[in-house]
Amino acid sequence: MAEKATVFVTKANENAPAFAIRADTDEQVFIPHATAEAAELEVGDELLCVMKPNDQPERAPWFAVAIRRVGE
Repeated sequence: MAEKATVFVTKANENAPAFAIRADTDEQVFIPHATAEAAELEVGDELLCVMKPNDQPERAPWFAVAIRRVGE
């Protein structure tokens, strides 16, 4: 089941996926490369994130389905 939460970007490199941390549970969120690149994410960005349980939970328990910068 999908969930929505505020997240903060903790890792954002060119040509790689990004990672964020949920503000409510401190769990890690995987953000696919294409999504991170399109949003031009930077470390520290605050996002509203729709996520689902990740198919690879050892990498991060959550997988970002959609993101939006807070305030947009």
